[in-house]
Amino acid sequence: MSDTLHIIAIWTHILGIALWVGPQFFLAFAWVPASRQIADPAARLQAMRTITRRFGYIGGIGLLLILAAGLYLISSYRDYYHYEGGFFAIRFGVVFTIKMTTLAVMLIVVGYHTLAIGPRLVRLMEAQLKGEDVPASVIRKTRLQSMALSMTGLLLTLAIMVMGAMLNTVTFSLR
Repeated sequence: MSDTLHIIAIWTHILGIALWVGPQFFLAFAWVPASRQIADPAARLQAMRTITRRFGYIGGIGLLLILAAGLYLISSYRDYYHYEGGFFAIRFGVVFTIKMTTLAVMLIVVGYHTLAIGPRLVRLMEAQLKGEDVPASVIRKTRLQSMALSMTGLLLTLAIMVMGAMLNTVTFSLR
């Protein structure tokens, strides 16, 4: 039963990661370049709003799966690997701590983008569409901030994935 639960938890964790990171790649490398081809600014803005909202739903589900499976995996690692020593006596504890710290930073970056910079960019673009005097430099600066936060979040996610692979390499992490 322990192996079955471990396999289900690993699979759920990986599914959550796929749901989290997949849309990030799509937005960065497919949507952004493709959206430049939409000539109508109102249509582009509406499409961006729809796509990013759905990303939020998919990514949120992914994060919940990651959290649920991750909690199970960390709570059962001693039993699963038959380990009795101290948490920081092996690489597992050190790598896990760095991974969780990186996760916290990533969540702050993504949260700031999602709750502050992204909505600000949409508001500025809407104001410009309504004919309000919004300096192009302000929109450009906000767009650059949005892209920088998105890329930072993606890079942090990839670093977290590397650490996850390290944790699941028993000969490395249990030394």
